[in-house]
Amino acid sequence: MIEMDVKLSRDHFDLAARLAIDSPLTACFGPPGAGKSTLLGMIAGVVSPHRGWIKLGGDTVFDSRQGVRVPAARRRVGLVRSDPSSHPRQTVSSLLRDTHQNSVRAGGFRFGDVVDLLDLEPLLESSVHALTPVDRQRVALAHALIPAPRLLLLDDQLEVSGVSNSELLPYMTRVRDELNVPVVYVSHSLGEILQLTNRMVLMVNGRVLGVGDPHEIITDKILSAGSVLQGIESILPVSVLGHEAENGCTIAYYHGTELVLPIAGHLARGESAHVSIRSSDIALSKQYLQGTSIQNQIKGRVCAVIRTPSHAVVQIDCGVTLLAGISLKALNEMALDEGDTVYCLIKVHAFSYVGAQLPERGPADAGAFPVKH
Repeated sequence: MIEMDVKLSRDHFDLAARLAIDSPLTACFGPPGAGKSTLLGMIAGVVSPHRGWIKLGGDTVFDSRQGVRVPAARRRVGLVRSDPSSHPRQTVSSLLRDTHQNSVRAGGFRFGDVVDLLDLEPLLESSVHALTPVDRQRVALAHALIPAPRLLLLDDQLEVSGVSNSELLPYMTRVRDELNVPVVYVSHSLGEILQLTNRMVLMVNGRVLGVGDPHEIITDKILSAGSVLQGIESILPVSVLGHEAENGCTIAYYHGTELVLPIAGHLARGESAHVSIRSSDIALSKQYLQGTSIQNQIKGRVCAVIRTPSHAVVQIDCGVTLLAGISLKALNEMALDEGDTVYCLIKVHAFSYVGAQLPERGPADAGAFPVKH
């Protein structure tokens, strides 16, 4: 059982989270910058709230009023991060054996059991730094698991390694079922969540908007007209290629695609930037379109199709997760299904620069996902 009521203000970000979780596998979903990683960091003890309290299994590990701050090392929480810089330059075997040796007195899991559970035998003599991102994730999972935590947390792997947590899902279910260790993980796939768990935490802008059954949260909070998720935005990291002053636009690179963006002459060639796009500004096509005024067509893969009585929401993986609302008629005529390739069609001025002093866009249209035909 995780119980918490915390607040944190940092830079330009405010987080206020009140929730209770009692599930063997819980997914945390939300747009980039929602506060998912910060929430997990608070549970693990690597991020300190400014106010409030946190209980794990009935034990108070943080309470600002009573001055309780249990260090991360004493919380018995495994926080999985696959950043190779967090591990010394050594083999997988030496890293995990050192971890096991340090945790024997605390009653950790047997070294061989964890290696077998995560299929790590072929990797033991490999250097951690030489591993593929997916294999490095499994080693990071083992590193967090060997001390026998009472709770396992999987942070946002896409931000670190470019590999989704979905790569670890078969192993996470093993951890849950064979070792009886509950798991809380960040997911970018609504379809994945619907298949794997009946418990979900929805976060947006530092707030917990829902905790409970994924079907109910998706319908009531994500898809419903007038939802507080109206115009939910995704953030895309881009690299500036140049500017076309005569055409009033900036050209940038993202995930194998050149994007045409609003002019931002203050950004130098080669400079990194972030742009945001609302789900209500995305249309879909199953083919690349020629002869259209829509300048941006981002190729992606459908990872979930969620129907409601009045419309549907399609989740697309194109480096980041994008959500697009379409009518049921359009869904049926396009015969969209999971795994299909689609193009996200986005007009130039639908993009906004994150953190830039540019003119604000107008208010979003009514409804969480205005229907496109």
